[in-house]
Amino acid sequence: MKFYRFSQICPLLLALSNLFTSCAVSHPQNDSLVEMQSSLDPVLESPLETPLDSLLDESDTESDEANSNEKTAPVDDTIWDLSDVDTSSISPQRKLISFTFDDAPSKTLENIFAVYVGYNEAHSDCPAFATIFFNGGRFDSQTPHLLATACAMRFELGNHTFSHYDLTKLSKAELQWEIEMTDRLLQKADGKTRHLLRAPFGKTNDFVKEASTSPLIDWAIDTLDWTGVSADEIYRTVYDNRFSGAIVLMHDGYPHTVDALKRLLPDLYADGYQVVSVSQMAKMHGCTLMKGKVYIRARKQH
Repeated sequence: MKFYRFSQICPLLLALSNLFTSCAVSHPQNDSLVEMQSSLDPVLESPLETPLDSLLDESDTESDEANSNEKTAPVDDTIWDLSDVDTSSISPQRKLISFTFDDAPSKTLENIFAVYVGYNEAHSDCPAFATIFFNGGRFDSQTPHLLATACAMRFELGNHTFSHYDLTKLSKAELQWEIEMTDRLLQKADGKTRHLLRAPFGKTNDFVKEASTSPLIDWAIDTLDWTGVSADEIYRTVYDNRFSGAIVLMHDGYPHTVDALKRLLPDLYADGYQVVSVSQMAKMHGCTLMKGKVYIRARKQH
C-alpha cells in the first residue's frame, strides 16, 4: 500500500476546496450501546492537570471570546442547532450513509484524507465527507495542521474526549474537563464552542447523558477495524450491512481501514449512496438531534 504525506495532497486540497461542503448530525433512535475495547488509550497521570493551552497558538488566545460568540444557540437549547450545516453538495436523490473515524489524530489520518481527495476529484458531482472524532490528548506540536486540513475538506470535527477514559467512571468535574478541553482545541479550527460527542467505548449512562451538552453519537455498523481484521472484512461489514441513515464506526490508525475505504467510496457511489457527515445526514433526513440523547442512525423522515 502506498502512503501519502500531507505535502503531497495539499495542492489537491486547495484545488478541491470549493467542491466540498460542511457537516451535520443525526436522530434519536436507540439507546442500546455496543461496548468495545481500544488499544489506543493515552495514559495521563491526571487529566485535570494537563496543560492544554500549551498545545494552542498563543496568538489565538485573544480570539477565544470572539470565536465563542460566532455560533448562536438555538431558541430551545435542548435541540442541537443544524441551521449552519451546508448541505448544498448533498444529493436529495441519493441514499445517505455517514462514515465516522474515532481516535484521531493518528498515523493514518493523512492517508484517509488522501483517499477522500482522490475520490472527490473523480466524483465532483457527489463529493464524500466524514465526521472525525478527535482525542484532545493525541495532539502535539506536529499535528494541529490536521484540524485545518479536515476543515478545508469540509469534514465535521467531533469530540472523542481528551483522554479516552470511560466516562461512566468519572466525576462530574472530570467528565466536563474531558469534553471541554477537546472542544476548546477543536474551536481553534472551526470556531464552534460545542461538537458532537462520541463516548469512549460507546459507554454512557444517565449521568453521562445528563452532563452532556451535545448529542451522543453511537453507530449502527461497527467495522471492528481495531481488532486487526482485514481490509476485505472491513469492506464486507460496511457494504453488506449498508442502509440509508446508517452511522458507520471506523478508526484512525489502521492501514486496513484506509485500504477498505478506497473500495467503499466508489462502490457505495455506484450503488446510489453518498457518504456524508453525521450532521449532513441528519439535516437532509429531517432528523432532530437532542443534547444528551444517543443516536445510532439518522433515517429519512417522511
